[in-house]
Amino acid sequence: MKSVAALFAIFLAVFLVAGVNADAGRSACKDESEIGQTYTHHFDAAKYWLCETLGTPAKEVDCPAGLAYMHLLKECIPWASYIWKKPEMPPTVA
Repeated sequence: MKSVAALFAIFLAVFLVAGVNADAGRSACKDESEIGQTYTHHFDAAKYWLCETLGTPAKEVDCPAGLAYMHLLKECIPWASYIWKKPEMPPTVA
């Protein structure tokens, strides 16, 4: 049990030192090509980012209960069908 706690502490330290942005994957929506587009939320598969207005960072959107966002399909799908893919960054980042 001590090794699990130590491993968690190391992970947490690396996570904090790396300065991970809580909005990782959030588009800044600074390019017209981003408007109306959705992007993967890097920390919660049940959410995604939606660009609505040029120059305004994307808003966080929740999938309906029991669904996860699949960027390749650009829609929320049942968790049983969800396949994790390495998230990509949008053209502009908030």
